Amino acid sequence: MAFVKDYSLVSSVVMVVALFGVCFGGTVYKVGDSHGWTVKDGFNYKEWAASKTFYVGDTIVFEYNAKEHNVAQVTHGNFNACNTTDAITTTASGNDSIKLTKPEHLFYICGAPGHCQAGQKVDIRVVASSSSPNASSPSHTPPPSSSNPNASSPSHTPAPSSSNPNASISPAPVSPKKSSAPFVQSSNGLLILVMIMGVLASFYE
Repeated sequence: MAFVKDYSLVSSVVMVVALFGVCFGGTVYKVGDSHGWTVKDGFNYKEWAASKTFYVGDTIVFEYNAKEHNVAQVTHGNFNACNTTDAITTTASGNDSIKLTKPEHLFYICGAPGHCQAGQKVDIRVVASSSSPNASSPSHTPPPSSSNPNASSPSHTPAPSSSNPNASISPAPVSPKKSSAPFVQSSNGLLILVMIMGVLASFYE
């Protein structure tokens, strides 16, 4: 009986961990979708990549016949020339998983003779996630425009009419607004985890 209870607890923990990964993990893209990484059928990898948005944290997977193909990461110039002589990396496992770790433009071709020229090449543009703290945002938020166009600084702004004699003449500094997207995303994930743990706790009482 104790074994069954322990097994159920382990299964529940695994489920929670898996859910946590779904909440915070990136998207996995299989290059070419059902076609995979191939030179057959004249699949257009340029159009395939253009239809996606690849964020930092996502993963791309190349699936192919390792006896016929490989995956070479090259420079932009060698991508256009279909040249693998100075490849940055070359893999040939048949199932290559590549994690996108930073915003950049990546270029991949097949090094088998004639395959790149036939269209087996793809370029991946990686952008910063909208919820990433490194996502581009204005470094300073401009203060609200004054109703007095001749006001050159807060110290020269006329005192607003107010029934409160202690009203401050200078407006309080406005702090830059920061995106709450990361907090919202984290809060949603944590809320789900708390709810699941609550259910598990009541189950084992």
